[in-house]
Amino acid sequence: MSAKKYLLVFAILNLSYLVSFAQFQREIDSLQKLISKSANDSNKVDQLNTIGGFRIKSRDYNNGLDDLLEAQSLSKNINYKKGLGNAYHLTGVLLMNKHSYSDVMDYYNKALQIKMELGDKKGIADVTSNMGIVYCDLGEYSKSIEKYFEALKIREEIKDIHGTGISLISIANIYFLQGNYKTALDYYQKALKLNGIEAYKFFISEVTTNIGMAYLQLKDNEKALSYFNRAIKISEEIGDKQGIAINVSNLAEIYIVNRDYPKALENLNKALVLFEEMSDKRYIAEINSSLGNIYDSINQPGKAFDCYNKQLALAKEINSKLNIKNAYQGLSRISEKTKNYAAAYDYYKLFKAMEDSIQSESVKKSVAELETKYNTQKKEAELNQLKADQKIKDTQNQKRNQLILGSIAILIALAVVFILLYNRRQLQKKNALERKNFELERNALANQMNPHFIFNSLGSISGFVAENEKEKAIEYLGVFSKLIRYNLEQSREQLVSVDQEARMLKVYLHLQQLRFDNKFNYTVEVGDNVDGTVALPPMFVQPFVENAILHGVIPKEGKGNVFVSFDLNEKEELVCRIADDGIGIAESKKRKSIFDKKKKSLAMTITEERKEIINSKNDEKIRINVHENNGESSGTTVELVFPLEYV
Repeated sequence: MSAKKYLLVFAILNLSYLVSFAQFQREIDSLQKLISKSANDSNKVDQLNTIGGFRIKSRDYNNGLDDLLEAQSLSKNINYKKGLGNAYHLTGVLLMNKHSYSDVMDYYNKALQIKMELGDKKGIADVTSNMGIVYCDLGEYSKSIEKYFEALKIREEIKDIHGTGISLISIANIYFLQGNYKTALDYYQKALKLNGIEAYKFFISEVTTNIGMAYLQLKDNEKALSYFNRAIKISEEIGDKQGIAINVSNLAEIYIVNRDYPKALENLNKALVLFEEMSDKRYIAEINSSLGNIYDSINQPGKAFDCYNKQLALAKEINSKLNIKNAYQGLSRISEKTKNYAAAYDYYKLFKAMEDSIQSESVKKSVAELETKYNTQKKEAELNQLKADQKIKDTQNQKRNQLILGSIAILIALAVVFILLYNRRQLQKKNALERKNFELERNALANQMNPHFIFNSLGSISGFVAENEKEKAIEYLGVFSKLIRYNLEQSREQLVSVDQEARMLKVYLHLQQLRFDNKFNYTVEVGDNVDGTVALPPMFVQPFVENAILHGVIPKEGKGNVFVSFDLNEKEELVCRIADDGIGIAESKKRKSIFDKKKKSLAMTITEERKEIINSKNDEKIRINVHENNGESSGTTVELVFPLEYV
């Protein structure tokens, strides 16, 4: 197991964190006795919400949802807005904790609207903070940190100590997830230094755990060990078994890294007992996987085989495909080591089948969403074309009727004038049709970039999932979805601003950087002399950037660099330069096989056709210059020159 998966985030429940887990059940029992005697009024709503919150903290989600839905229904019946807002908020927290995101934001938005109507600043901050957690889980870190800072500002204003701590930790978690562990540590420590925060022991336990994980990622195992032990001590004081088990598992991670297998086994078995007491089958399966890996490392194949079998049985029971896959892989490996090759082969086939299933399910949803967006866009284009054709037909019919009526009414003496007017109108119609055909042809070529780019990127997502790099796959999908959004927003535009194009290229380069494991650095700059509303055709620069990456810096030994800039030249033209320090044009051609030389990039072919069509209708032409760099740095520079246009 990886300690990074146990990074703890905080959902505000509007409950006191001074109580222990054992006290939660006592509070629930006490409140249920009161509810049985309560009338259907606001007091009963508050009691139901409080019980729902306690059930969330004790992870009794099914009963908690029943209580909160009853609170919602009763609040509506008696028009109790405060109770309804709290019920919506807590329902969102419950669904978020279950990772059931389909309805979470709907509940949070309903809760936020009521909190704003009531002027409940603390409630507004709490809901806003929890929205940030949802965006964080979905990989939309920019939206997430924006919500966290909104909540932090309100909480500092109203002097909400616990809430301020939550905001600081949430911001720290974003830096953690982005790999900026030192900045994350600064925010964690700020939270622990807040005056009065020492009263919130559950909060301190979880923050201490996160600090330990940050030090673990920084490879400072000594400090990580110290913080995990502190978190265990606090969790023991408040009776948080899950907190104890998670931190004991984290200790085992450190011992595994240090190859201290006896201590690693001791801690994993201790964690296993705690997870079994909580009947947490997913964690029990993962602990058995870690035990199997250790027994495999210390050459005890029999024990390893037993652990993987336990993992497999539990995984099948809870339908955890990732655990099933890992169990099959472990069983195949042990069978091969013990020379049971037939069993090893059978387990390997089961492992590959499950791996393919996981990959298919992971990508299926993304592909379906992208395909839907693409088909929608395609249908809109077809609908617009039909409307345009119908408009032309209507115009033709109208003119024909006018001609017939005019022919009857107009005297022979005016026939020459009529013919001249008719010819003039026909010429205008012809020019209008030519312009329309030009725009449709240009749009069609631009739209061809969408499926090319979408399906060209899915292979990378499949690769991450196939290699079990779940976090990279999630991050990649997050960046990829943002890029697709840019692409779809711009696909119907004739021109986009330099600022929009630069933002899109930064996201695209970041996506490729993730895809090729930081094989290159990149820079995108817009010169100070360039007005942000200066425009160029959308998706025109991207194919050249793609070439710089794939044929320049990726084949290069060592890390490469890609530089993209936008400036105005002395002729007041927009100049885009794409430079790389890769292997250069000549070397790239040498490395291509005979088969590859016959192939031509679809994106570049489309771009050349777009250039020819645009240039055919404009006096000022788009120019493309390509040359190899001279001097110490090899590589290629492409210069795209655009006539000055504005959006």
